[in-house]
Amino acid sequence: MPADRLLGKEGVSPFAGGEETARCEPVMAAINLGLGRAAFDAAVDYSKIRRQGGRNIIEHQAIGTKLADCTIKLELARGMIWKAAWLLDHPEAVADRSAPGLPFHVIARVYTAEAVNEVALLAAECFGAMGVMRDMPLQKYVHDSMVFLHADDADGAAKLAVAEAVAGYQRPAAAA
Repeated sequence: MPADRLLGKEGVSPFAGGEETARCEPVMAAINLGLGRAAFDAAVDYSKIRRQGGRNIIEHQAIGTKLADCTIKLELARGMIWKAAWLLDHPEAVADRSAPGLPFHVIARVYTAEAVNEVALLAAECFGAMGVMRDMPLQKYVHDSMVFLHADDADGAAKLAVAEAVAGYQRPAAAA
């Protein structure tokens, strides 16, 4: 593989831990964000063509608020990913205390997983009963969002890393 295509150092897994893992987490969150964006775009497109009660469903308040919630969650996730990536490239911001010393790469991954799962579920609701049919794209988006939500330690142990940073303690290493 060409050197410009490697993630991290040659011969070392980018998921092995340490700085390489921290640098991979915003990338994984961005991939997950793409999934959320695909679910959102499908819901918007469908809402523009599906008619109910004499008008397109995007004009109904219930659908409009679902799409607004999706937009807000996706934009917040995008901002958190950008912040995490920027702070990984600028550790001096934490050193001079212009940014808090929180594990923003973890926060970005956890928040994005939770937000994208909610976006996929809201997008599926825009499709009504068709949202859960296997032939519809939303069924796959909801499934994949659950995978990201429960992958690695996004739902439990990762949050403990944030708690440690907030409280200023470190958990003892697990017994072998």
